[in-house]
Amino acid sequence: MLLCCFTLGFKSYQFHTLKSQQTPQIKAEVLLQYTKTKNNKTYFVLKLKSDFGIFYTTTYEDLRTIKHRQVLLRIVLKNVGFLEFLKGFYAPSFNIVLLQDSTFKTALRQNILSQHSTQVMGEYYLALFLADSLPKQWRDLAQSYGIAHLFAISGFHIGILSAAGFFILGLLYKPLQARFFPFRNYFFDVGFIVVVLQLAYYSILTQSPSYLRAMTMSAVAFFMLWKGINIWRIEMLFWCVAILLALFPQLLFSVGFYFSCLGVLYIALFFKYFKSPKGALKKLLYGIALNASTFFQMSIIVHYFFPPFSPLVLLSLLFTPLFMLYYPFVLLAHLLGFGGVLDAPLVWWLEIPTRTIVLNPGIYAFLLCNALSLVAVKYKSAFLALLALNIMCFCYGVYLYFYAF
Repeated sequence: MLLCCFTLGFKSYQFHTLKSQQTPQIKAEVLLQYTKTKNNKTYFVLKLKSDFGIFYTTTYEDLRTIKHRQVLLRIVLKNVGFLEFLKGFYAPSFNIVLLQDSTFKTALRQNILSQHSTQVMGEYYLALFLADSLPKQWRDLAQSYGIAHLFAISGFHIGILSAAGFFILGLLYKPLQARFFPFRNYFFDVGFIVVVLQLAYYSILTQSPSYLRAMTMSAVAFFMLWKGINIWRIEMLFWCVAILLALFPQLLFSVGFYFSCLGVLYIALFFKYFKSPKGALKKLLYGIALNASTFFQMSIIVHYFFPPFSPLVLLSLLFTPLFMLYYPFVLLAHLLGFGGVLDAPLVWWLEIPTRTIVLNPGIYAFLLCNALSLVAVKYKSAFLALLALNIMCFCYGVYLYFYAF
């Protein structure tokens, strides 16, 4: 609570400092740039990231493409309140000045784009590796197949990268440990380096609330292990959420952060109520059941915010485990300079037409799912009721889909 008060106090100081200036000059990075038309006039919409957060502005200037560039601009905060300032706001602007483009991220983006013959594939991998905005064609495909979670860098990606990090660093560390410091603990030394690398990776991402949540959980889990505390407790998730909201109160308005926290909660509840069996085949079936359970538990809540629905989303149960092989492969391919090796089949997949319907569960179903999610922390029956409710909603969506077409 003290940390939250300090953070809000600092945010309030930033807000009033900016408001005290009639038209403050802001340095920001352009995250998105697109055009809109109103009253027969076309203008640019810019999504910007500054030291105090994310905001939007518009301009009628004839701009070239300045996405991911640094700019200086003056903004008008006259009609912006503190709550809007926290969650992201719109402010008119003028005097946009393009700054010298010489950042590390710019060079990294150019390297990724240069490995692809089409812009849409280059931007796809920028989203996959740097948390940039996903191109519209890929957003539509992700909604049709229910695989948006694979493109939003989160705990799933951290798990894959951390496993790869442990493997690679272990090859280097173990011979040195055996020769020079056998008294050191392999897990804690390599784990500390992996956590530091996670922090370094976050510093080059555009923005990713889900990655921030996962990274914080990873750091907290490592600290708890270091102190000898049991990490397989649902309370750890709530502590991580509380710490993150205290440090970054704007996450309270992030749908991606909300989805990420719920996904981890459903995984933790599955582990709580269904113990891992012995035997390779049973463990495989256990993993499939975990994947399916998490997929269905999220159905109503996801479709409340994103209504497009297609039965093709069932394929995400196959794509999710396959992604664990695909992600490190394409990452290694980009590091070695042949990142476009899979472009042809991916472009072919992207061009396959898909159809969706609107599936809107409604506010009452949404609130019921949230209530059951909280009650499920204590009672297994609530967990099973939540699962059954979501499966019924999915079946209803399948019925509507085939009835519509």
